[in-house]
Amino acid sequence: LVRRRPQPPRPPARPPRCASGASTPRPSRPDALRRSLGRRVRRRRRPASEELSALRAVAMRRCCARLSVTSKNWSSVQGRILEEIRRSEFVAVDLELTGLHVKSERFIGIDRCYSAHRDGARTFLPVQVGICAARRDPTRSAPGGGSHWILSPASVYVFPRDIVGGERTFSVAAATLTFLDQNSFDFNAWVRHGLGWLRPADEEERRRGVQQRIDEVRRLKQSASAAVPPLEGAGGADAVPLDIPSGVDRVVVDAARAEIRAWLASSSRRPLEIPMENAFQRLLMHTVIAQEFPQVYSHSSRRAGERFLCVYRSQAEVYNEQLAALEREMEVIDAEVGVRSIFDEITRGSKPLVGHNCFYDFLHLYQTFYGDLPDNIQEFKSSWLQLFPQTLDTKYLAEAHELLVGLQPPATLKALCDFMAQAAAQSQGTPGGPLPVSFEVNSLPDHEYRLPWLDAADSVAEPSATRAPAEVAAAPPPGDDPDLAADASHEAGFDALMTATVLVHQIGQILGKKRLPWEQLDFGPLRRRAADEQRLALSRALPLSVNRIRLVRAQPNVVNLSGTDDADMSRHFLMSGYPPSWKKWDLMKVWSPLWVGLSYIDDTSCWVIAKNEADAANIQRIYNMIEEPQFRLSTYEEHRASQDQAGTAR
Repeated sequence: LVRRRPQPPRPPARPPRCASGASTPRPSRPDALRRSLGRRVRRRRRPASEELSALRAVAMRRCCARLSVTSKNWSSVQGRILEEIRRSEFVAVDLELTGLHVKSERFIGIDRCYSAHRDGARTFLPVQVGICAARRDPTRSAPGGGSHWILSPASVYVFPRDIVGGERTFSVAAATLTFLDQNSFDFNAWVRHGLGWLRPADEEERRRGVQQRIDEVRRLKQSASAAVPPLEGAGGADAVPLDIPSGVDRVVVDAARAEIRAWLASSSRRPLEIPMENAFQRLLMHTVIAQEFPQVYSHSSRRAGERFLCVYRSQAEVYNEQLAALEREMEVIDAEVGVRSIFDEITRGSKPLVGHNCFYDFLHLYQTFYGDLPDNIQEFKSSWLQLFPQTLDTKYLAEAHELLVGLQPPATLKALCDFMAQAAAQSQGTPGGPLPVSFEVNSLPDHEYRLPWLDAADSVAEPSATRAPAEVAAAPPPGDDPDLAADASHEAGFDALMTATVLVHQIGQILGKKRLPWEQLDFGPLRRRAADEQRLALSRALPLSVNRIRLVRAQPNVVNLSGTDDADMSRHFLMSGYPPSWKKWDLMKVWSPLWVGLSYIDDTSCWVIAKNEADAANIQRIYNMIEEPQFRLSTYEEHRASQDQAGTAR
């Protein structure tokens, strides 16, 4: 401990003097206290940026807490969600996950990229599914070939329920959990009320088992109807009662005997139901009834979690009750299908499925709700197209379509949504500009979604009864910060809503440049069309975009789900074994004067990518000219052959 030396008392401060030389009056105690508190408040006040972040977090939590569908309200909104999907022209989807990659790296080759992402889909799990069903309202089309779109978003918390048997396990990434928490994800609602699901194979197995029991009961019922019925009044008072030791069980049995005798003496034709939770007591009562009341029939039943001992006057009634119970089991299976029913409805209607940077989402969707991902990507493509024959990736459209690349759109979903809406508003009405569009958000009851706030003159719109649809603009509530009111990014339903908005604006840009009206585009299922049909199928309007999905950190960076991948891997070389101290300039200097692309694997290996075939040939010539190379160079085919050989040796 350090002793502090006593300080001499300070002399009292002299009060300041006025210009006349007189002392200023000393402030009263309340005034002094108020000023002191004011100074304390100013010292403790956080910077404006921190206050804005705190307000944004509170607003986001308040907004997102009203958005997600759970098992508590699924039965009340499922019908409406499925009906909106039936009426839709396309459906946008977004998934929030517990993680992305088992190992984050750059991938060379479609097969290696698929294999790594497949492992991630088998390891991690979706926690929230967002969908947005989009349809045009022909009665509210805007002039000049425009259209009014009705967007119906929904967000569903999903959590694995141990229904079929066995415990389900999955992994989580710490960074992903932190990300979800920062974006107002409700972990309590997810675990407690997340909606479960059944894969098709599990559902079929459950239904097959119940149906076999239904068929068996029906057969027994037919056999019983042909048998001789028991004599009326047989048993009863003349039957020898079963001797039961004194105790709790005897008290229950005696009470049940009295109820059965009173029921037989009455004129009621309804079955007698005696609540009885104890399984041994129910079994004991079946024995008592068989010996003491042979003219009636007993059966154990369960409804709403409560167990009953049911007594019937005829055997046919027993079988009818068993059949009714089995039918209820079928209804339970219908409910256990859960969130998968959304995607089944999309498949039944052959609706185009839309995502943004959605290769992860599609793999997780298949792995979670339909079955284990196949070992190779060609088998996955075949299985996927049977479910969703038409898919679109708004990120690939923005970066690859010849009529959109010139706009130089941003990459992230929120930025792309803002950019496309602003571009549509600025170019509205110009020759070859985007077609006019307006929007209406059709949220579920007690749910709230608003389109991202952009500008009062923006074409993104919410409905109004007093103005034409094309003139209505989305606006935040009075007094609210527009960013706080509208930005709910990374909430799955909101991201799906933004994805649908982006696609509408993208197609509006494309149709406007091609001088085609909205009415000429058909989002319907794939079918054979007449030669003179005026409406364009989606695959014909976007021939190089349908079923092409962007790949991130991969080369090639796109996968074609409906065909072969046009990847020329002959321009890829594996450069390995060079010193760890080599930097990018050292690697580029080796291949000078050629300009090559580099894709790093680790500190001592990378992929060298030539621009064209001539440069690929020159890379091999340069390597052969080096007398003592400090690295090894392999073509992509040689690398694949060595990998296959190593796998065979293991």
